[in-house]
Parts: sequence; C-alpha cells; structure tokens
Amino acid sequence: MLVSSIKNYKNILNFFPQLNIVFDYIVENIDNKTLDGKYNITKSIYAVVQTCDPKPKKEQVLEKHKKYIDLQYVVSGKEKIGWKFFDKKFKVLKKYNPKKDISFYSNIPDTYINLKKGEFAIFFPEDTHAPLCCQKAVKKCIVKIPVKYLNA
Repeated sequence: MLVSSIKNYKNILNFFPQLNIVFDYIVENIDNKTLDGKYNITKSIYAVVQTCDPKPKKEQVLEKHKKYIDLQYVVSGKEKIGWKFFDKKFKVLKKYNPKKDISFYSNIPDTYINLKKGEFAIFFPEDTHAPLCCQKAVKKCIVKIPVKYLNA
C-alpha cells in the first residue's frame, strides 16, 4: 500500500514510472466538475468517478483484487479506508468473483487511512481494504490498473 498526495505524484514516478499516464490523467481531467461514471484512460486502465455515501458499519468489509491495483483518489470530502495485509488466515465472506475481480473478507482491519481532498492510496493485490468507512459522502476517483501493467 502507498498513501500520498497528488502534489507528490512526481516523486512517486521515481519508483513507478509506468503510472505517469494515470497521474497525468487525474491532474488534467479529474475535479469537482467531473461527472460520475467510467472513463477509459488506456485499453486496459480505467477510472471510475463516483460520489458515495458512507457504508453502514456491517457493510464495511475488507475487499481484495487479484487482477487490478486500486488507486483511490479523493476528489472532494474525506475518505476513511480500513486496511489489513492479506494472509492465509483470512475468513472468506464472499469468494473471489473473477468477472468483477473481487473477494470479500470478514476480518477486521488492522488500521484505518484517512484521506482528504487531493490525497490517494494505492492498494496492491496483497492489500485488503474496506472503503467508505467515512462519516459523510465523498467524491472519489478509483483508477483500476492491471497488475501486469506494473510488471511490464
């Protein structure tokens, strides 16, 4: 997992230069006026902009992806995301759905990340995360980046 501010994205590119297209897209295209919806960045990378209400406590469960890395960027408001490193001791709530690239777990997060406008978190396949543990509605941009894109 990586947490930072969009103001710091050029330093992140020193470690992940492949993400240049993603950060350029966010900086040039994503703001409060961006309509909710799906936006293709490349053939394999896409962004989903959504305005979301907080999830009820019982729905704040950990999720995990195998094929995609999540970059969750806060456009406006504040987001609180639970996090726990994945290991074999996890209790499956909903088994992996390959079409949606997601599985859910009943484990409790080890920590919570608080993000405000202009901040983001990147979740890799070993990072389970529970989004929308916030108190109020948040507008965010979730960029789905194929794992193989960073391995290229």
